[in-house]
Amino acid sequence: MADEEGADLHGVEEVTRRRRRLGAAAVAAMTVPLAVLGTGGGARADQGPGEVTPGGYTVSVQIRFSGDAAPGGGGGVTKSIAMHPSCWWAPAPGNYTSAKAMLDWYDGVTGGVESPGMLAQYGPRSVWEDAVAREAAGQNISWYKAFCYNPNDYVDYGLGSVDTGDDNPIAGNNPTWQTFLYRAFGAGEPIPAPMVTPQELAEAARDELQIPDPEIDRNPKVHDTDDATLVGLPTYFWVTNPEAVGGEDGEKRIRADVIGAGQAVWAEVTAKIHDDGLVLSWPGGSKTCAAPLALEAYGADLKEGEGCTVEFQHASTGYPGGYPVQASTAWDANWQGSGGTAGDLPGLATQVTALIPVAEVQNIVSP
Repeated sequence: MADEEGADLHGVEEVTRRRRRLGAAAVAAMTVPLAVLGTGGGARADQGPGEVTPGGYTVSVQIRFSGDAAPGGGGGVTKSIAMHPSCWWAPAPGNYTSAKAMLDWYDGVTGGVESPGMLAQYGPRSVWEDAVAREAAGQNISWYKAFCYNPNDYVDYGLGSVDTGDDNPIAGNNPTWQTFLYRAFGAGEPIPAPMVTPQELAEAARDELQIPDPEIDRNPKVHDTDDATLVGLPTYFWVTNPEAVGGEDGEKRIRADVIGAGQAVWAEVTAKIHDDGLVLSWPGGSKTCAAPLALEAYGADLKEGEGCTVEFQHASTGYPGGYPVQASTAWDANWQGSGGTAGDLPGLATQVTALIPVAEVQNIVSP
């Protein structure tokens, strides 16, 4: 047993050392997409968990994003995201694409002893014999092993536990045993998706959340001065794309669902715009306008104070093209997910810069 476990964990320890030496881009390239690992041939996946700490192993997880802040215009899109699983299936140690070789490996590590401890991890020999028979009948067989950082998660991953009496998805296993961790998959049989926590799924959803940059317009624009606004007069600014300040309710939402066999993990992230709404900043000044004001487009009947107005005190002389005016928004984010989970996430922000020429008009006032 000690030799088997040592061989089983060696690949993980080596991959961990390599990850410490390589940069983020190289680590991403080493990610193992379990959802597409073949049922015959192909490279071995990194084994784990062994001495690897949670978060030190990544797999590619198929996630469906939906909601008004999802990529693709909110209509929904499925993407492969590198995540840190809490449980996953990976190719078993040994020649995992040969059922006959794996039966020999089973006999070697168990020594022909079907004790409760052996059965708990490897299962009865009859299951391994059945895989050989399926292979002899012409089916491509690949053996996989389930890994969980926390042994308690095996139950949530659909693998049963000691004396629960739960039905077990692996044929031939007594439901009162702790399920064994090895399973033979036939060609075309779906491999269960990695299990991730709702919180990590929420973090992935936040990273995909689409908040448009504010597109601003203004009035006045003096046409014979390069559309400049004027010193000392109210300049009305407004956002032409309402979603940039949250639309009607000031919120944007994205939901993430794991795609794959045996998974029902989901998380929904809500981003809410700060009360100050749109923030305008330029050299020498700034102005905050709550979302309702930022959406008030200039009109002849709009009174001062009913829109987002700025009064520039000096001409933009010395600033080629005009004052650099930054238009920004800030958002809080929280989430809720499967299993009654919920929490807060780091906020989000957008910012764009527009050049606003400001001209000074000389007026002569007669007594």
